[in-house]
Amino acid sequence: MTPTSTALRLDLDYLAREVLQAFLQADPLPLRANEIRERVAHLGLSSAEIRALLLNMPDRFIQEERRWQPLYRKVARTTPVLAMIERIVRAVGAPVSHTAIARELGERYRRSYEYFETILPQLARASETLFITRDHHIGLREWLFLPEWIDPIPYEWERPEERERAVHDALFYNDLTWDEVAPYVALGRDLDWTRPEAAVELLQRAGEPLPNRILGFLGWYFTLDPDPRWVYPYDNVALYEAVLNSGAYVWGSDGKWYPVAAVEQWLTSARAQVQEWLQALPAEETQPLELRPDEVDQIVNQLLQAKGIARASRLLEEMFEVSPQSRTFREDLDTLINALWSDGRLVWFGHDRFGREEDVPEYVRTLPSVFEFPELPDIRNEEGEPYDILIDPEGYPRSLREEIKDVRAQDVLDEEMAARPEQLPDGVRIVLRQPHKDLGTIPLCQIPLGFLPDEPPLQQLTFIDENNQAYEVWLNHETRLIYGLFDKFAELEPISGAIFLLERTEQPDVYRFRYTGEVDPLLAISPARYERLLNLQAKADTMSTYHLLIELMRDHPRGADFLTLHNELNIVRRTRREQTASILSAYPCFELHRGSPVWHLKEDEIGKPITKKARSYLLG
Repeated sequence: MTPTSTALRLDLDYLAREVLQAFLQADPLPLRANEIRERVAHLGLSSAEIRALLLNMPDRFIQEERRWQPLYRKVARTTPVLAMIERIVRAVGAPVSHTAIARELGERYRRSYEYFETILPQLARASETLFITRDHHIGLREWLFLPEWIDPIPYEWERPEERERAVHDALFYNDLTWDEVAPYVALGRDLDWTRPEAAVELLQRAGEPLPNRILGFLGWYFTLDPDPRWVYPYDNVALYEAVLNSGAYVWGSDGKWYPVAAVEQWLTSARAQVQEWLQALPAEETQPLELRPDEVDQIVNQLLQAKGIARASRLLEEMFEVSPQSRTFREDLDTLINALWSDGRLVWFGHDRFGREEDVPEYVRTLPSVFEFPELPDIRNEEGEPYDILIDPEGYPRSLREEIKDVRAQDVLDEEMAARPEQLPDGVRIVLRQPHKDLGTIPLCQIPLGFLPDEPPLQQLTFIDENNQAYEVWLNHETRLIYGLFDKFAELEPISGAIFLLERTEQPDVYRFRYTGEVDPLLAISPARYERLLNLQAKADTMSTYHLLIELMRDHPRGADFLTLHNELNIVRRTRREQTASILSAYPCFELHRGSPVWHLKEDEIGKPITKKARSYLLG
């Protein structure tokens, strides 16, 4: 530990006292830094800062298997009870509750703490080194002014010079001098020292920190009569307890009483020193994380009471001081994830994320109704045949058979179940279509199997955009959608066709999601065109898909690709790929020139029935 000044020593002693009290709050178990942090939250220290403090106080704390204990526990079980009590109180440096000491003794000597709680008052009162207050806090007698260190028999108390000699002897044996106490004798002469509260009044008059032994001396000095050989009206414990319980003063490790306002100064100074220690802290060589059942139970109960999704990696750093740079981070993270998963009370939301069922927004569990396919109106030609027919894909032009498999044509409830690629790409191109832009969703059909985690069915991921803005999105394998990008898509100008790149990172649940600034020309829709499509949408309930395609193609005098037509048709009315492809392939008014992917409208062929070839491929 770095040498410290007397003032800083006082500050650090107070900080160490508060941390030691944390160990005494419950059963005497080793604690991790995060557990100590929770018990001393009022100190405002992080787990890392607490670790720096403990490492730099080897005279008070010891580390074993990534947990901490007070050094006073490292003694033989044969240590006498009174010696153990003194060891605890001396380490804390302030009076300790007899209940807390009883718990420590019960663990040390393998007896019930109730037994020690019963006998402790008698032990302390009979001890030559301890005292106990009326509210059962045990301290060290050396903190008090002890006149019994002088023998009253040799003094002739009726003679003033003998009384003066006894006073000087008492001061000597208590490491005081008359010059030190004389100013306070004058200050406290008119106080009633038969009342313990006189000590508090004297401190208020002095307006400065004072050693408790000076207060004790004044209490003894002003109550010397009658003859101390026969009776001692002086009660040093009562004086100490009066100040301790006044709430106005705090006990310092130097044996002085300080105004309670000094605590904030001590903490500020001590925290600054801890920060220096933290900066100089070497990398820790750690053992793999081991979790006690009670620790797992505590973590789970804490998360069940908290709102939102918790990250095991964050818990690992905050609670167990294991950062991603730690040598055992990966192994420790797996240990914590497995423990939380095995407990069963929390829901696993992928990688290291856990939470409650109610932490999931309801909308991510359902498929928006806009993706459902409406029943087509039953509109027929003069021969009584329906306009909207389906034909076998073998009846499609060869190029169209491939185009309908394009991921840009696919969507929720209308997609190909592609095989998992042998080698996954590092990035995937995603083209945004309506209504995904309005809903803030991405269809999984544009993402190859295995690019995103397969399990669990519902999971949370982090997408980071080109501006380093993070979005916590939800992946639902059952609805085949990614939710949670409404804010991102709302700021886009392109109505349809915006191109994004989704890229993997080193973290399995974090992805880069960059808008390229480009628009796919086959899916692009201008504002004016979008308005036209919405007007057509208002009439769609009375029109067949065949007639809708005719209306759409009349706005493309130079022709249009299948992807363009199918995208526009889906804005007017939700339509499956096979429906669009069947009508384009079956009716002679829709023509695909050889070697070209562009469809043209032949006005003079409108109204004619499906071709003879298409009729041979009719379905249903």
